[in-house]
Amino acid sequence: MMSHGGETWTSGLIPMIEPDVVTEIISRVSDLALVISKEGMVMGAMVSPGFLPKDHFAPWEGAPLAEQLTVESVPKFQQRLDEFLHKQGNVQPVELNHAAQANRPEFPIRYSFHKIGSDGTILLIGRDLRPIAEMQQQLVAAQIALEKDYEAQREYDTRFRVLMSSSSEVTVFVTVSSGAIADCNAAAATFFGKPRNDLIGTAFAKLFDARQTTDLIRSLVDAGSASAPAHVTTQTKIAKRELQISPTLFRSGGEQVLLCRIAATDGQAMQSNELFDNLTALYQTGVDAMVFMNAAGGILSANEAFLNITDVTHAQSIRGRSLSDFLSRGSVDLNVLLENTSRTGAMRLYATRLVSEHGTERPVEISTTKLGANRESIYALILRDASRADAVRTHTPQVTDVDMRSVIELIGSQNLKDIVAKTTDVVEKMCIETAVELTSNNRVAAAEMLGLSRQSLYVKLRKYDLL
Repeated sequence: MMSHGGETWTSGLIPMIEPDVVTEIISRVSDLALVISKEGMVMGAMVSPGFLPKDHFAPWEGAPLAEQLTVESVPKFQQRLDEFLHKQGNVQPVELNHAAQANRPEFPIRYSFHKIGSDGTILLIGRDLRPIAEMQQQLVAAQIALEKDYEAQREYDTRFRVLMSSSSEVTVFVTVSSGAIADCNAAAATFFGKPRNDLIGTAFAKLFDARQTTDLIRSLVDAGSASAPAHVTTQTKIAKRELQISPTLFRSGGEQVLLCRIAATDGQAMQSNELFDNLTALYQTGVDAMVFMNAAGGILSANEAFLNITDVTHAQSIRGRSLSDFLSRGSVDLNVLLENTSRTGAMRLYATRLVSEHGTERPVEISTTKLGANRESIYALILRDASRADAVRTHTPQVTDVDMRSVIELIGSQNLKDIVAKTTDVVEKMCIETAVELTSNNRVAAAEMLGLSRQSLYVKLRKYDLL
């Protein structure tokens, strides 16, 4: 604007500008300007000095602009041109990609539409989008590289988790600065008897005997920093079981971390402390007798309760002996236990009598479970004194009142010899039923228990309709 009544830029007072000046202004404010007809024919091109050489656009003049666009940009241009012609301006700019030629690659331009003549001539002022496109490509490349890094990290994390979960060695990662557990595997969670999430964040030293854990972390750091492999020995909390910790010191995320591998010094398999301690205490101080035997019936170990009811002085004296030596029916009872347990995996409440070293007998109930120990089968037996548990124990069939009344009714109608014969049949039937029940319908074992041949047992079973 000019002051004091001079010429202004208001309507009707715009000063005349030379055509060359207009062309210079347009070429300066835009990277590429095109004058097109309302049919889309290129009538002229103005190029910024910092853009492509002007002779590159000489073939465009007199040709449709659509021929210089990529396939996906043609419908965008036609749609925006139709909108501009029908709305008489005020349309949004459009981003178009110009097709690659033999001497130049494809390049994007953002055009705005301006009407400059009464005959429908249109001026397209374009801004070069190549810097923005290059920046976008760099961002996409950076995003792809970042995704590849994330994918590699996830792959390594998956491998680490699989390795940790499949390892049977108790492994714990401990942060040196805090002394807390940073991570651990499933074997460690099983050994310490706590879920993995509960162990993470727990002070590592608190998991062991307090008297043995003074400066435990410092001892582990010293052992992990040693040039030769070193170990730290400590004890569990309850059972006082000696453990050997093999530390490896490394730096991760700007802080020192200990990789601790834990093993038992006695070479035994690592088990849950809580479970191991509880089972050990039950075996050693439990009121029920417990015996472990092999597939031949040989005793492998027995607890103190078994020694008490059998009057055995030392545990070493019964190791290797057959369990049948302590059963009233000897090998018959042992065969029944082994056969039924081998077939079903377990047998519960087998009633028999236990014979002590001095010949004293007492009724017992035996529960047997088959265990797998490597390639050899181990049988675990729990023997419960049944002399004071008659109310709980399932009684074997006895002579019923109906049977007794049927025998009594024979008095007077038959002689004593016939009455005794009838009574013998009742008792014999009861004995056979009891033997079959005790042996879980094992006819061979039942016949051996009754002192009969197999054929005789089948005859009696058929006689009493017990088949």
